Amino acid sequence: MSSKIRNCVRDLENSKNPKELLPEYVKQYMQLNSKYARVKMMMEYYLFYETVSEGINPYIASVKDTAEQLYRIVDAFFENELSKEETEAYAEELLKLRQGVVERMQVVTAYVDQFVVYEYILNRVQYRFEDLELLPEDSVFAQELVKFIFSTQDTATVNDNIRFALGQLPMRMTRSRYFELVKDSISVYKGSDKNSLDGFLYMFRTNAMLYRDENMERYFTEFVPVLEELSGLDYENISQELYEIYAEKIRINASKLNDISDLYMQLGQLINEMYAVCATAAFGEEGDKLDVPGLVIRGINSLFLQKDSDVWAGHGVEKTSSEEEKLYWLGEKLVWAEGKQEKLYDGMNMAGAALEGISESQKEMIAELGLTGEFEVLKNLFLLTSSSVFADLKEQSSGEKVTEKMAEEAAAALIAECKALFQGKSRMLRRAVMANTLEKMPVFFTSAQEVADYVMNSLSLCDDEAEKYASKQLLLEVIQ
Repeated sequence: MSSKIRNCVRDLENSKNPKELLPEYVKQYMQLNSKYARVKMMMEYYLFYETVSEGINPYIASVKDTAEQLYRIVDAFFENELSKEETEAYAEELLKLRQGVVERMQVVTAYVDQFVVYEYILNRVQYRFEDLELLPEDSVFAQELVKFIFSTQDTATVNDNIRFALGQLPMRMTRSRYFELVKDSISVYKGSDKNSLDGFLYMFRTNAMLYRDENMERYFTEFVPVLEELSGLDYENISQELYEIYAEKIRINASKLNDISDLYMQLGQLINEMYAVCATAAFGEEGDKLDVPGLVIRGINSLFLQKDSDVWAGHGVEKTSSEEEKLYWLGEKLVWAEGKQEKLYDGMNMAGAALEGISESQKEMIAELGLTGEFEVLKNLFLLTSSSVFADLKEQSSGEKVTEKMAEEAAAALIAECKALFQGKSRMLRRAVMANTLEKMPVFFTSAQEVADYVMNSLSLCDDEAEKYASKQLLLEVIQ
């Protein structure tokens, strides 16, 4: 398969026989996606069943309705002979189901980012109430940190190290300088696709506690009261008793959000995979529903639905066998998948890397052959396998570019939101937000000396020994 798709991609990139090769490219890429999705779903459906049946995650009940819709679609697809129209309808239903999961995860992300800011503050308060061990003095520590930052020749890694350091060092930047950097960060997107700028603005707002969504009034509202309490604390004068109470509250709520996130990550991945199975069904091969992935998926689904299935027939597993026996039999099948994901992914990666170029260079021929819809599906599948589980499928390039005016208006709006957020807030909260967002911006230093100067100034301007100690401790955990 990999040699076929490689040859196909090579010839298409050279505009050789596009009329014959475009349908072949679609067929092979669709089949790769189908097999890859089924192998992944086989393994992850098994793990999801363990999570649900063993009550491993305390938030299982919150996904019950969504999960049951998934079980119903899996049952309809794998246990029936569906028409093309019926299969396409299920693919669309899965996209709607996915959107509901995405909306919930956006709320979870917004809450997580708010707790991160308050955790940052309490970390800097912690050592007011604990004995301080001897740490390297400022100049020695600065040298160690700068040495760590530039310990590699890889520019991307150096930039990651710089951003990490910015997020942990004492924040002593003036607000005017900070707002200037916000504006500069947005100006980078001039001439880029507007969706890229929108992604940056969304990321910035969540990390700055600015993101607001109507769904926050519908989902996971249990976190609102504790966030309101954290917002009202006087961190400059907090007592040890209050510190310990709220440090524990943050720990507990962070654990809850982690449980929710893990659960929706599992469910989102399964929905993505079932969408891929439905979207590529027209290109499936004879016997797909009876191969190992098909058997495992059908078997797990019959356990979820607690209904009989002929999947057990002829395999030494009777319908009367216990759930544990059936699950054990299915678990033994997972060995079959070893090494297969990697091989399939190599072929998909090769085909996916050429997708955008082929779509653009062969746009007219694709339309003439009636393959526009298939290429749109392939773009969705490429995003789902190469990006986040919750990638925005509407985020495909619209062709709209960021103009100078758009960048200036976006920067002005974001800075105004930050100023409103900072109004009347404590220095510690302002600094926490600035550190949390600065870590996500493009690196603004132009030389190693500028980095060294920033590190030294950050330390020397910090007269809060507890804050400085916490920053050094957090950084030393990574650099030593």
